[in-house]
This record gives sequence, structure tokens and C-alpha cells, in this order.
Amino acid sequence: MFRRISSVSLALFAALAVVLAHPKKADDPVFKQINGIVATLSEITGLSQEHPVAYGRMTKAQLRHFLSKRIKKTIKPDEIHADELALKMFGLVPQDFDLKKSTVDLLTEQAAAFYDYDAKKLFLLEGTPFEDETTTLAHELAHALVDQHFDLEHFMDESPTNDDENLAHTAVVEGQASWLMIAYDLKQEGQPPVPSQDMLKSVEDSSEDSMTDFPVLKASPLYIQQSLLFPYTEGTAFFDAVYKKMGKSSFSAVFKDAPVDTSQIMHPERYFAHQAPARPELVKLGEAYSDEVTEGSVGEFDHQMLLRRYLGEAEAKRLAAHLAGGQFKIFTNGRKKKPLLNYASEWDSNALAAVYFAAYKRVLHNKWAHCDVSTQTDSVFAGVGDNGYFVTILSGNTVSSVEGLADAAEWERLKGGHSTQSTMEKIPAATISQHDRTNGAALR
Repeated sequence: MFRRISSVSLALFAALAVVLAHPKKADDPVFKQINGIVATLSEITGLSQEHPVAYGRMTKAQLRHFLSKRIKKTIKPDEIHADELALKMFGLVPQDFDLKKSTVDLLTEQAAAFYDYDAKKLFLLEGTPFEDETTTLAHELAHALVDQHFDLEHFMDESPTNDDENLAHTAVVEGQASWLMIAYDLKQEGQPPVPSQDMLKSVEDSSEDSMTDFPVLKASPLYIQQSLLFPYTEGTAFFDAVYKKMGKSSFSAVFKDAPVDTSQIMHPERYFAHQAPARPELVKLGEAYSDEVTEGSVGEFDHQMLLRRYLGEAEAKRLAAHLAGGQFKIFTNGRKKKPLLNYASEWDSNALAAVYFAAYKRVLHNKWAHCDVSTQTDSVFAGVGDNGYFVTILSGNTVSSVEGLADAAEWERLKGGHSTQSTMEKIPAATISQHDRTNGAALR
């Protein structure tokens, strides 16, 4: 749902080679390991090292200073505002949340090392213990090796309208590197370089345990936390599934034929089947609503976080897995230029759309301080919320919602064609599991 500013963690370090790097020391015991680590990674992956990897060090104070300057230089204020507004309109972060400050705080707190795929250079942060640096090097050098073959700068090119695909690509990059980090350690111990399920589970466990060690991350909204953790937890499991099916060719395949959304990451069988996301049409608005602020995709990860925040983790995982695809646009409307959310989601079937329709009504009640309902039928849920008039519509396998209308006449128009009782059979959420078995859905 938002990727421009969050992609900073992988993409913005172009000037670091000049601005931040300390001169490398000839006797640095960590950097002396680089050639040996790359050689081992090359043996595991079958990817040759095309040239030596440049490297340097920096301090966290320098990193924070650079992050602030770089965001200001490369991301326009209205783009940051658009990302932040989208999160707030969906109810994924509090209304007083500061996206820019949060991003700088999080990246400064968590950074231990990174590979800058623009400058083609590896950086380690000062103060990291030697033992941790050795493991970190394997992870970052995995990025460097892949970059020499598949141009990570191009692979991670951010498109605001394809932000769910962008998160999937981040999961490919970080998941493969995390898998290779474990494989490298195994090979160093004389074992086959294929992580066990317990080892893979340790990646997920360590990510969740990091909440204790990183107070800024722990205090962040759920969506922000999980956006940072998803590429490591789900990405590692995804790459392992691809490796088990394709062997050594997987190291190239995930870049040449990359996953197109987070659903393919969370359900690798959809990746193998080339199951592309649907792009449901948004509700047609009147001519007054033409001042677009932002638009984008709303994928399985986004839906899972939305449902998890307001309805709980179990229901979120069970229902979000049935998403076929989602889209949104945000406009400003009225003389006061208030934001309006136009959002649509498509589901596996009419029955699952009905389940989500019921669930989303609960989301609306929970995300707003005031949700005064005036119309409630089998296919329409409408009233007044914190942002203005809203109308949520169930139509076949699609659930649409327009939230923040200032014009009562437009609100009445949108309700007009959908306010009769639907003849669709009501299917409670408890029956989802039976539907899963019938349709062979893969749930985790």
C-alpha cells in the first residue's frame, strides 16, 4: 500500500560511498573474509563472481543524517503525504502517525549492514560484534553476488501503482539472502548447504523476537512492523519452496520470472501456477471527484494486516488468503479538499466476497470512533463515519467501498442501484474452512 519511503532500506544509499564511508583498514579482520564468503556463495548458487565487491564502514549518526537528507532529496513531500494518507484512510496507522520520522527512526535503529546496489558497495555499521558481522556479511554479499547478474536496482524499481508487487520483489531479495546466509553457515560446518525446516523457522522466530531488542520497531503500528519483517519471514519460506522444486536453477528463476504479488510469496503454488492478481474496477464517481492524490494495489499482505488489526490474526489469515486482487484511489473532494477513499477487492467466489463484506463492516465499526449506519442490507452498508459519508457495496465476487464523501447527493446516487435486498445466500465466516476444502485452497 505504500512503498516509496519504505523502500529506503534497500534503495536510497547511492551517495554513501562518497559521503559516509570510512577508509577501509587493510587489517580489518571482517573484510578479509569477503573473497572467501563470495567464493562459497558462488559455489552454492552457481553464480560466478564477476568482480570484487567494494566495501566500507559508517556510524549510525552518519546514517541517520544521510537518511533524512536523502529522503528529502529523492522523495517529494506530496509523495510522502500520499503514502501516509493511504495508511490512515485504511485505518492501518493512527491519525497522528508521522511516516517520514518513523522510517528514519526504524532504519537507524535496525541497520547493521547493507549492500548499496546503486553504488555497488557493501557497508557495515560501526559497533557490530565480530561474530554478528561474519553472519551479516554472508547475507549482504548474497545481495552483491546476485546484483552482478540481475541488476537489483532495476529489479527493485518502485512503481506506486504496483506496490504489492514491489513488496513481493523485496521478499525475493531478502528471502534468498536469508536462505543463503543459513546455507553458508552449514557449508562452513561441512554439512550440505540446505537449511532444515527448524533453521528456516528460526528466521521467523528471530524476526518476531527482534521486537524486544528494537523498541522503535516494537512501538510501531502492526502494519509498519510486518512490512519490515515480511520480506525476511515469508520471503525465506518462499525461496525454500522454490529451491525444493527447482534446485540450483531457483537462484536465477526468482529474478528472471519474479513473483507478481504477495499472494505468490505466501502461497508458492500460486507462483508456480503463474496466478496473477485481479484488478477489480473501482466505483464510478461523479466529475467532482477527479483530483487524484494517489492510487495503488491492495494485496493479500495488506488485507491480512487490515483484518488482523481489527478482527484478529486467525480470521485474517483464513480470509485474506482468498483475495483475488484489490485496487484503490484517493481523491480530494469538496471545498475543504477532504480525502476520499475509493477501494475495491475481488474474491475467489461470491460466497467469500459475502464473508469479506460482513468482515469489512466490522472493520469500519472498529477503525472509526463514530460509525453511524443508515442503510444495511445484504449488499449495501452505508452511513456516516469519521471522514464523512460512506457506502460499502457487495456485488458478485467484489466488495467496493467509498469513504469520505462530502456530498450527500453523490452518496445517495451510489446507494441507489444497490439498496434492495440481495438474494445471495448468507454464508457465515465459520463456513470458510469447508469452502477451502471444496476448492482446494492452500491456507497457512
